[in-house]
Amino acid sequence: MTDYWKDSGLVKPLAERRRSRFWLFAPFLLLIAVIAAYTAYWIYARAEIERGVDEWVAAERARGAIVDYESREFGGYPFRFELDLTSPRYQPPNAASWEGEQLQLVMQPWNWNHVIARAPGRSVLTDRMGIRHTADLDGKSAASLSWDADGVHRAALELNDVSALIEGQAYTARGFSLNLAPSPEIRDNLRVALQWDTLTLEAVPASAPWLGTEIQESRLIGEVDNFYPAWVRSGGQPEHLYSALQQEGGGVEVGQVLLNWGPLKFGAKGRVTVENGLANGSFGVRIDDPQGLKDALKAAGYWRMQEQAAVATLETASANGGFLTFTLDDNKLKIGTVVLGELPGPGL
Repeated sequence: MTDYWKDSGLVKPLAERRRSRFWLFAPFLLLIAVIAAYTAYWIYARAEIERGVDEWVAAERARGAIVDYESREFGGYPFRFELDLTSPRYQPPNAASWEGEQLQLVMQPWNWNHVIARAPGRSVLTDRMGIRHTADLDGKSAASLSWDADGVHRAALELNDVSALIEGQAYTARGFSLNLAPSPEIRDNLRVALQWDTLTLEAVPASAPWLGTEIQESRLIGEVDNFYPAWVRSGGQPEHLYSALQQEGGGVEVGQVLLNWGPLKFGAKGRVTVENGLANGSFGVRIDDPQGLKDALKAAGYWRMQEQAAVATLETASANGGFLTFTLDDNKLKIGTVVLGELPGPGL
């Protein structure tokens, strides 16, 4: 008779059975260890971020800036770091101020070089003249900033749905996007990409009511040479940037402009350089659907000799994908050899 109790194939030693149970639970133990380690990292990183925020606030206040908020909360575990501020306000010394209902700053745990900011609700920007401008943003609208060892890598603004009151004029926009980045080849150059799906104005332009109040899907792609030195010279004031470029030297390259404003379907491209206060270069403009533009001008009572000549010239030049080319020769604007005008010299 077979002795089943001595058959090693049926009964395993106790130590071997314990080892087999350990490997059964090992994946779960490893998962618990990973979660514990990640949680410890997240808590440590949160403390470092909060310390960095406190140091930045203290440094800004020390130089005379106003940095204020009603409350501050930190969360986002486990997939992000999220800092929420209620009623934030910020004003650098002798500069415009911003205040909003809420500010949310988000950073991914695996990428400390990228911050996303959202400010749902109403934001109020008060310029240095004391004039208030407002913007109402939805929860999907956001700004982002990324950087690397060389400095800022990209700044972006994405406005899903926004209504604004700027200098007393009301605007609404959908699908608005602005991207700014230094050129990888020349860090002083600034690349710009701007586009929107719809941009609605409060009123039609007084000199061109036939355009209407809605600007459809439009786009601008370009690059400003030597932007950052010129921006510093201008004191951060956009209205002085061209004069600063004239003094610093630089240029503007427009890779593509597409403007769809009512019946006007406009395109442009070109490159202009500025050196020693003189602008040189060329740019081309074109129109699509010239018949639609003619019909709109006629219906609005703007089909005079000058409009007829301008549309006819553009229509002819735009045939077969062409452009009407203008040149800049030492600040003189020309078509062929005909001088149309002259740009002002440096005035900053």
